[in-house]
Amino acid sequence: MSRTVSSHSFKSGERAWATCHTYSNRSPILALYMGPFNVSFCPAIPDEVTDADLSFARDLAKSAAAYLAACESFHAKQA
Repeated sequence: MSRTVSSHSFKSGERAWATCHTYSNRSPILALYMGPFNVSFCPAIPDEVTDADLSFARDLAKSAAAYLAACESFHAKQA
């Protein structure tokens, strides 16, 4: 069985930002705004957070922290 794969690149800059929407009655939503394109991450079931959801969120946080560290290091070299 074949599957469809889609890959996208998002460029950060002045028009890019991220936020986490939290609610008292449903799971959170992580939203990334990149100018005219937006993407959001949330658990598949709005009122449940599974072990798989937690694992993905941890991987995402770890990767975002590594991205931040690499950006800070590269920025410091430019000074």
